Amino acid sequence: MKRFCYIVIFLYCSVSVSSQDQSPESVRRQPYLQLNYHSGKIWTRSEYLKKAAVDPFKALELRFGFQSLGKKFWQQYHKYPKYGFGMHYSDVVKNPADTTMGNPFSLFGFFSGPWARWGRFTLATDISVGLSYMDRIHDPVTNPYNDVIASHINLYFDLNMNMGFSISKRMDLYAGYGLTHYSNGRIRQPQKGLNLWGWTAGMSYLLKEPVEAFIYQEPPEFFSSESIQLMYAVGVAEEVFPDTYEKVSYFTSSFTADYAYQFNPKTAVTVGLDVLYDASLGIAIPGVPSDEVTAWQKTYLASHMGFQYIINRFRFLFNLGTYFRLHSYDRGFAFARAGGRIQITDPLSVHICIKTKQGIRADWIEWGAAYSLKIR
Repeated sequence: MKRFCYIVIFLYCSVSVSSQDQSPESVRRQPYLQLNYHSGKIWTRSEYLKKAAVDPFKALELRFGFQSLGKKFWQQYHKYPKYGFGMHYSDVVKNPADTTMGNPFSLFGFFSGPWARWGRFTLATDISVGLSYMDRIHDPVTNPYNDVIASHINLYFDLNMNMGFSISKRMDLYAGYGLTHYSNGRIRQPQKGLNLWGWTAGMSYLLKEPVEAFIYQEPPEFFSSESIQLMYAVGVAEEVFPDTYEKVSYFTSSFTADYAYQFNPKTAVTVGLDVLYDASLGIAIPGVPSDEVTAWQKTYLASHMGFQYIINRFRFLFNLGTYFRLHSYDRGFAFARAGGRIQITDPLSVHICIKTKQGIRADWIEWGAAYSLKIR
C-alpha cells in the first residue's frame, strides 16, 4: 500500500503545475489520477480453487490517465473518451495460509469510452489490456493444486461497465461491474485461466484546472469503404503428457482473408476464411501414430464472421467461426478470436489475438501482421 501512495504523490507532483491558459483550444488533454477497489466472486473450472476461494477476492487499482478534449475527430466520434495506463494488484484467495495462487500484479493500458452523459452522470465502458505477473504457478510436485496458471507472465484483460458522478469540477466517483481475466493462451499447461467477476468502486481527481467545455468541430463527410484484409500470425501451444509430466511446445500459425465493410468512423464488419495449423494435433488424430500424421492433417480450414471497433490507429476485433474441414475433433467445432491490431502505416498493422477452442477456451496466442487492400 505504501508503494501505491508514493506513486500517487510522484504522479501528482509531476503534472500538477497548471497551465496559464485553460481554454479547450490551448490544452490538448487533461491528466488525472484514479483509484479503484474491486471485490467479487471467482469463476473457474478448477475444483480446488472453487473450494479455497469461498470468500470474495479483493483488488486495488491505480490509474494515470488523460481526459481527451476533442482536438482530433476520433475523440469526438467516441464522445471524448479517457485513456492512459495503470497497475492492478489482486488478492485472489483470502486465507493467508493458502499459497497456491499468490497475488497477481498487472500493468496495463486502458480506454474508457462514454456511452452517454446526463448532467453530472456519465455511463462508460472501460477496457484494460496488459501483462500480469503471477508469483505462484503450477508445479506437479510443489504446487499441484494450482491447475489454472502455469506461467509467471500472463495476459491481463479487464472489461467494466461503470457509472461516474461528478461531485466537483475536479473529483468524480465511480461504481461499476465487470470481469477480470488472466490467461497465458496455452503457452504453458495446465491452462484453465482465472476469471474474477465483481463490483468496482473508485474515485478520480483531475490534476489541472478543468476546461469549461469540450471542443466540437463539424466532422468531414464520411464515406463507407470496403477492403480485403490479409493476416498471418504464428504462435506456440504446449501439451503435457500426464504419465511423465513431459512438456512439449508446438508451433501454430493462422492465415485469414477477410472482406471488411466499414460503415461508420468507429465500426466495421467482416466475413472471412481461415487456414489454421496446429502441430500439437499430431497427438490428437485417432488411430494414427504421431510420427505418421501429415501437415495436412494438422491443418484446419474454417470460416468466420467478425466485428471491428476502431479507435484512431487501434482496432479491437472479435470473430466467431466454425471449421468446415478437420481431421480431429479435439478442438470442437466452433472457435472465437479476440484481440486487436495497431496500425503502423495505412495498409500495415500489427496483430495480437487469442484464438480459442471449444467455444471460449484458449487455444493459442496469435502474433503477426495484417495488410489491408482497399477495393472501394
